[in-house]
Amino acid sequence: MNLLEAYDRWAATYDSIDNPLMALSAAVLAERQAIFDGATVLELGCGTARNGVLALAAGARGYLGVDGSPGMLARARERLDDPRASFVQGDLTVALEERFDLVLICLVLEHVRDLAPVMAAAARAGRRLLALELHADLHSGGVGANFRIGDQEVRLPSHAHDAAELEAAARAAGFREVVTRSHAPSAAALARSPKLARYAGRSALIELEATSGGP
Repeated sequence: MNLLEAYDRWAATYDSIDNPLMALSAAVLAERQAIFDGATVLELGCGTARNGVLALAAGARGYLGVDGSPGMLARARERLDDPRASFVQGDLTVALEERFDLVLICLVLEHVRDLAPVMAAAARAGRRLLALELHADLHSGGVGANFRIGDQEVRLPSHAHDAAELEAAARAAGFREVVTRSHAPSAAALARSPKLARYAGRSALIELEATSGGP
């Protein structure tokens, strides 16, 4: 089962399971929601558009979600019936004519071995980048995207990227003012996910923020 087939299978239960990393990322984005106010937002690897709901609720002027999985996009369209929202089926390096105020990439880069093409696409498409990614320390301990189909565990392709690699890839793509932050589970995040308690006191998520040199 390849990556997109796996996400198609996962789509049916994606929003109903306790996913600790998604809970932490949601808590971090809630803290940063001012970044969406008045912005046009492109999300690469939008999944079921959880983050699109937050972006529009926080005042985004427009939201475009891109994902390669038809199953995920079907869920996204059901969830986000808003005239400000639209969706495109494509990969993370999709070429778009429009330029956005903000490009969001959330818990997707672990599926990419080479960051360069994705960062280059983000730099072409947006004036600002916000990426949230699985912390490399957790990855080294065996943590990675996975779900269950009955009694079968399906583990998706996963590659570790530490803060230095993320920063270097962003700078090479033309981003500047690149900043990374590590996040341990906050009280707000722990309230969202009982499973997140296993990572309490540990860095579980890397946040990367950068601006583009383009207009």
